[in-house]
Amino acid sequence: MKPRRTSGPSRRALIAGAAAAPLIAAGGASPTHATAQEPPTERAPVHPAVDLARECLALHRENERLHRRWGDVEAWLADNHDWFKLTEEQQRALPEARKLNDIDRRFAALKKERPRAMRRLRRTPAKSLAGAMGKLRVVVAAIEPDEFPSAYRLLKATIRDLSALERG
Repeated sequence: MKPRRTSGPSRRALIAGAAAAPLIAAGGASPTHATAQEPPTERAPVHPAVDLARECLALHRENERLHRRWGDVEAWLADNHDWFKLTEEQQRALPEARKLNDIDRRFAALKKERPRAMRRLRRTPAKSLAGAMGKLRVVVAAIEPDEFPSAYRLLKATIRDLSALERG
């Protein structure tokens, strides 16, 4: 059994403080799953963690945009070509289906790029509040509220609490 640490903040306190960081910079705005905000840069100079957080958020937004585009193209194909009644061979023969293939190729690339970018971000120490907030915004963007409802609600409640404390 490891000896109990008696000085400095606990791991729980550090996590709670990290959850508060997005609030402090956003002036109390709580994050939503649909929008991944850019980390603020007014309060601290840009450094690698901020840049990497921006990259992760850009990849996230691209992935979200491609999901919407896929749905639009697929709906158009269903409306105009009975897409779901076609065989795979007939689907491949449609010129409009190339859009789905292009999106699918980009999805495959993003499936590799996003975890790599997040690993680089995880390994890059935040040297400012902006860097730490950027990291947290990446986490908020990655959380699926429907898959982790209690954790997501706890994060939002913590953000509200910290926002209220900040306002005094």
